[in-house]
Amino acid sequence: MSEKVLVTNENSSLKFNGVSKIQFETNEKIFFGTYIVALPDYKRFSEFNNYFQIGMLFAINDNGINNEVEFILQENVIPKNVKDNFLIGPVNKELSKRLDGLISRGDALFLNEVNTNYYIALNSSSQLNALHEHLDLNEVTRVGIISDFSSDKKLERRFKDRWFKNNLTDVITINSDDDNANSTIRNFLDITESTDRFERIDKASFASIEFVPRARDDFKQIVLFPKDANRMYELASLVRFNYGLDYEIIALTSELDEKIDQNEINLHKISLIDHTYENKYGYDLNKSRSFSLGYDSMLISYAISNRYQGNIKGLLGTYIVRSNSIEFISYIN
Repeated sequence: MSEKVLVTNENSSLKFNGVSKIQFETNEKIFFGTYIVALPDYKRFSEFNNYFQIGMLFAINDNGINNEVEFILQENVIPKNVKDNFLIGPVNKELSKRLDGLISRGDALFLNEVNTNYYIALNSSSQLNALHEHLDLNEVTRVGIISDFSSDKKLERRFKDRWFKNNLTDVITINSDDDNANSTIRNFLDITESTDRFERIDKASFASIEFVPRARDDFKQIVLFPKDANRMYELASLVRFNYGLDYEIIALTSELDEKIDQNEINLHKISLIDHTYENKYGYDLNKSRSFSLGYDSMLISYAISNRYQGNIKGLLGTYIVRSNSIEFISYIN
């Protein structure tokens, strides 16, 4: 069975400019089975299931998919029943690990991380991929990290491990809390030193001197790993307040689940690494991510089941589908 390559004209995997459309000529389609969708309990996870299924329906309509779709409880998956069909799911981590490798790679797309089968997952890996790609594309060799009590330490450590592995220059970190965050960030940006220099010059001068403190320029990006959206706004605000107007502030959002305040994001010019918010539910993260996962799981399953490979733009990010794996890269909004 030959494999087709999906050709896209997207210049960057990090910017959302529309989802890929997968269209077939009459003689190109090779999968005519049923898509079996394995979902968690409908009572306990009703919101996720509802928005996930709405997303699937949109993908089916956008791509003219006319295969049958059957929804089952993820606990009822029987590998032998998948033959001649295509499995989407399970979502549960333990179930996914248990079923991993029991179904042919080309016959399933798991919705949690596994070792053998194809999978996509709502976790931090795709966001870290996007961050590293963004820094590589911009030839960044030094970044600042604001690390405080509300930061996701595990995610921060994963970023640092990969950053140092590439033999790039040192990462600068600070620790801040509610009592001294302003002064700490002020020192971090070298504003205090700049102000001290001005005061010494001003005292020695007979003329009036105009002065605007200048923040350090040995890095241009500041990265946040927030667990709380309000704290993210506060830290970004302190950077801007302390004359850090030219920094690119980047926040990974995998630990956030509340509704994002778009006005705060625009005010403080924060770049969010996440799925695209240009969808039916926008900045309402729980609804938006569930909808996007449903859309993308149907889109990618349609590609895999018909043996397509290549770059595919979804709502959650860009997928690079290869013969034995999928690389998933989030967007920078």
